Amino acid sequence: MQNRESGRLYAATDVVNFLECEHLTSLDLRNLESPLPKAPVDESTALIQQKGYEHEGAYVQHLRDRGLNVVDIADGNESLTDKVAATLSAMRAGVDVVFQATFLHESLVGFADFLIKVPSPSKLGDYSYEVYDTKLSRSPKAKFLVQLAFYSELLTIVQGVAPQSMHVILGDRTQMTYRCADYAHYFDALLERFLARMSAGHKATYPEPCSHCDVCRWSHLCKEQWLNDDHLNQVAGIARGQIAKLQEVGVDTMAKLSELQPGSPVAKIPVATLEKLRHQAQLQVEARRTGKGKVVLLPEEPKRGLRRMPVPNPGDMFFDIEGDPLEEGGLEYLFGLYFSDAGKWVFKGFWAHSRQEERVAFEQFVDFVVARLKQYPGAHVYHYAKYEETALKKLMTLHATREAEVDNWLRLGVLVDLYQVVREGIMVSEPRYSIKNIEHFYLEAREGDVTNAGASIV
Repeated sequence: MQNRESGRLYAATDVVNFLECEHLTSLDLRNLESPLPKAPVDESTALIQQKGYEHEGAYVQHLRDRGLNVVDIADGNESLTDKVAATLSAMRAGVDVVFQATFLHESLVGFADFLIKVPSPSKLGDYSYEVYDTKLSRSPKAKFLVQLAFYSELLTIVQGVAPQSMHVILGDRTQMTYRCADYAHYFDALLERFLARMSAGHKATYPEPCSHCDVCRWSHLCKEQWLNDDHLNQVAGIARGQIAKLQEVGVDTMAKLSELQPGSPVAKIPVATLEKLRHQAQLQVEARRTGKGKVVLLPEEPKRGLRRMPVPNPGDMFFDIEGDPLEEGGLEYLFGLYFSDAGKWVFKGFWAHSRQEERVAFEQFVDFVVARLKQYPGAHVYHYAKYEETALKKLMTLHATREAEVDNWLRLGVLVDLYQVVREGIMVSEPRYSIKNIEHFYLEAREGDVTNAGASIV
């Protein structure tokens, strides 16, 4: 959203943001009146933007390779007014493709990636246009349809007839097509709600964790508020429904949860679950007060927690995979192993920068592990969480190689998930049980550390 002399303008992303999180919309409105502090753009955000431009550019080239006439509205047009006029001119001229089409109607402004001509009559002539949008994701999402419907609505006003279809080109170049009529009523209702919210002005909202938090530009403000409010969502492992049940009985902070008397009933939260949450809150509150982390061993149970750990073997290996989700189809670019060799701990990496190299790296990794398991019978491969096991299954199927070896590891229990061991065996004074959080208890703070997946890709 943006303020202009003629009034406030709203884009498709504003409607999507409203659908994702109403508090995000509240912050956007506040930011218009008084700029809010922004978090620095991290490596992953910058990389995603760059990959998005590349994906978009590749589709432009694909259209030109098909012999279509592509008019770039951004080329030579600086102002919004000029871009809107250039879009209308290109449509009236009947060009095959309008790239970066720009629409303006009352308070709505739209920037569609592509308009592609179809042989269906409109007030433009014996043709009309349909909206195409490029997305890096390899699967469709509801917000994509909202954006497409937004652009299609503005397109309808210009050409005098609703397009039959709207399309998204996914990151793997799959084209998904949707009938506009199937989504028109839902979108119209959503847009009506959004515009009513805009007309209402400021409204008190509170941030609630949602899937959009990972990509939200205001997430740092919400996290700061949760910290200041001692919000229950900071308790490791707590669910949204459990938070609601606790709030209903007046337990609305982590401190209050930590002080809850053992055996205190809370409707629809089992006693054992409540006790675990209370204990977790106690650990985190104590760590915040003392500045010292704490680890607590849980009571042992057969085949759970620390009982899952095999007998140590000098041939044991610790395994991690790094993947690039922005590459077409995803690319596992590093298979990393850490193991003892002649009394010294060493790291061995198998690198890939293309799909073919991924196959080679996967085969080399599997062959190395197979050889080491022969050298050290009874050795295991340790990893943290399910990603590594899932990736190996995917790769053996994708490349049709080393299936027998990986199947053998799975059948014999060679792969050991340390995350499962940690979750069942200990409790820690951390808000999450990720490997980065657990490292606080056995590693010194890293210098120049790669702190997120995006940074590792860069």
